[in-house]
Amino acid sequence: MDTNDTNPVAQPLTERSEITQITRTEHVMSTGLHSTVRTETPVCMMEFGGASRPFPVFKTSMILTAVVTMSALQLLSPTQPLDVTKTQFAFSSPVMSMSFPPLRTVEKRRTERLERLHAAGKDEATVTPDVIVRSDNKRGVFLTATSVQREKFLDDTIKALLAAGGDSIVMDVKGGGVLFHSAAPMANEIGLVRNLYDLPVILAKLHEKNIYVIGRFVAIKDEAFTKKKPETRIKHPTTGKVLNQTWVDPSNDEAIEYNMQVMCELAAAGIDEVNMDYIRFSTAEFGALGVFTGEQKADRVEKFIMAARETINRCGPKTKLGISTYAILGWNYEANVRTLGQDVRRFAPLVDVISPMAYPATFTSDAYYIPGKNPGPRMYWLVKRTLTGYAELLGPEESKKIRPWIQGYGVTTKDMSDQIRAVYEAGFCGFQVWSAGNNYAPTYAALKADTKRPGRCIEAPKL
Repeated sequence: MDTNDTNPVAQPLTERSEITQITRTEHVMSTGLHSTVRTETPVCMMEFGGASRPFPVFKTSMILTAVVTMSALQLLSPTQPLDVTKTQFAFSSPVMSMSFPPLRTVEKRRTERLERLHAAGKDEATVTPDVIVRSDNKRGVFLTATSVQREKFLDDTIKALLAAGGDSIVMDVKGGGVLFHSAAPMANEIGLVRNLYDLPVILAKLHEKNIYVIGRFVAIKDEAFTKKKPETRIKHPTTGKVLNQTWVDPSNDEAIEYNMQVMCELAAAGIDEVNMDYIRFSTAEFGALGVFTGEQKADRVEKFIMAARETINRCGPKTKLGISTYAILGWNYEANVRTLGQDVRRFAPLVDVISPMAYPATFTSDAYYIPGKNPGPRMYWLVKRTLTGYAELLGPEESKKIRPWIQGYGVTTKDMSDQIRAVYEAGFCGFQVWSAGNNYAPTYAALKADTKRPGRCIEAPKL
């Protein structure tokens, strides 16, 4: 989950609960990371993402060099790259021609329904209202593809989750290849189908238990694909020099087509939601990628998201589209969006769910939370402050789409209860819990003990 470079389908292991302290800067994305490792930022080392492994120890001089370099980049005007066409797509496959129908808000859907009733000569009061699935209200846990593949582990997770009052599961569907039995043409042609589980079978099992199923879809960071298709890598706009070896150019038509073929298959299969992870620019090559402005990065990322929106609308309109985003954007938006290109304000109208990665462990220990000054325990405050910052950033309408990630690794039951309470008191209802080792005993205990869930979170809205 916007994590590291480890295999996302490795056998779940118990992850370490400690991280190396990081130097606080206003520009380095020192918070809001699912995890950061050797290739993602030189100032924060963690260990999760489906497998455990030792991380290098970075010297203070390297940290200071990174901080000074990033600060200098803020003062320099980057080279102006070529413009990106946001709405023009030139796919080789005719089925991938792009058109973008206007997005329909909840109020628009209500108006259309009333018009249909009126045309049929029916009164609204005599017709059973449509129930809208509240994706923002779901509470669940993340599973690697390996965990999904293990029948007993999956059955035990379903039982424990439902007994605790949870109702959703996030599972890996793409990352290091396509992880399920896929018929996507390009993925099969270049040998990137992993065949770890049968998607329709898993969906049927989870839906039978009324579990809301979210597919974690690793988007722009795709080393497996860039090795097969090196021409899709992000390049300097004027010299053509490759700027990053493992991330695709999100505006590259071939990369988009590959991803959209997989996404279409997911939506057509009836998955409830596709959540796009790594939907941003890399933070590793911040110097080289400084040739793009934040807006130009966002142009490229937006093209990818617009393709995803069109694909969902065409292949399975009941499927929701979500994005996972850095928590730090809720604290310091302008400075960080320049590096990430993750312009969540701009992307919000295109998606149904926005999931800030609000993990307290990713905030440096000597900043952001001041005991005695900030209210509540550290876990509570950092989650709440992230989410209230996001609410202010997005405004009252778009912030209704927020369903955050919270931290399920290296925690106690009290830590989980503190985070859950923070979600509610920030004005939200749902969340999904991240643990790379898929160990959720404290999460289940906190859910069972949850007596603070607001009434507004229980009743489903109707149209």
